[in-house]
Amino acid sequence: MLGFLGATGPESVPVHLIGFHVAADGTRLYDRLALVIEADGRVSGRVDRIAERDGLARPAEARGLLMGDQLALMLEFADGTTPAEAGVMLDLAPEARRHGAALVGRIAGQARPGAQAGEASAPAAQPYVMAHAPAARLDRSPTHGWGTVLEMAVTAGETVLGIYGPVGARQTPYSFRTDDGRHIEPTGYGHFVNHACEPSCEIIYDQETALPTLVALRDLAAGEEVTFDYTRTEGDLAGAFTCRCPALVHKV
Repeated sequence: MLGFLGATGPESVPVHLIGFHVAADGTRLYDRLALVIEADGRVSGRVDRIAERDGLARPAEARGLLMGDQLALMLEFADGTTPAEAGVMLDLAPEARRHGAALVGRIAGQARPGAQAGEASAPAAQPYVMAHAPAARLDRSPTHGWGTVLEMAVTAGETVLGIYGPVGARQTPYSFRTDDGRHIEPTGYGHFVNHACEPSCEIIYDQETALPTLVALRDLAAGEEVTFDYTRTEGDLAGAFTCRCPALVHKV
C-alpha cells in the first residue's frame, strides 16, 4: 500500500497529505499533514488544522499505524482552543478511493478540553476525506495566505492536480466550474489553488467525467505555486478579492 503513497522501498517514507471534514458546528476543516511512514507500518508526523473561516493553523501531533488496507491515525492537539484529540480511520483499498485520488473514512472523538468524564461532548463519527497528490503539498502562499505548492518539478503539459469534491449547482469563492456548468466544492488541494493573472497551470476537462484537472502551462520547478486564471473558467466570480500576484497587469 505504500506504492499508493509514492514509495515501495523498505525505508521510511515522508508523505504530504490533506484531510478534510465538516465539524459538528458546520465549520469546514482542512488538516495539513506531513507524515513519515516507517517500513513496519508505524506512522508519525505533524498536522496543521486550518479552519476555512479564519485560515489559522492549529498544530497537532499525529501518530498511527498502516495496517493492510487501513490507515489509523490519532491527532493530538494541545492549544486549548481545538478539541483535544481525534481518531481517524481511512480505507486505502483501491475500490474505496474516489476518482482514484482520495481516501475515505471517518473521524471520531474530539472531546473538548475541560469536558468531564462521561459527558456527551464528543460528536458522533463524521465522514473524513484525505487526498494525496504526489506533485503537491500545502504551504504558505507569497500572495494569498495558503497555497498549493509543487513538491517536485513538472514539465509543460503534465497533469499536476485533479479537482475532487461534491458537485452541485452553487458557485462559491472556492468552487471550480465543471465542463457541464456545475460546480465542485473541493475537499483537497483544490481548495487552496489560488488565482494568478499569469498562472502556472490551466484547466483541462476530462472527456468522460467533465471534471477539471490542472495541467502545467510551462516547465515548473519544485517550490513554485500551483495557480490558474479564475477568469478563464469561472465567469462571474462568486467573491471579490484583491489580486496580489506578481503580474504587471491584473485581471481582477
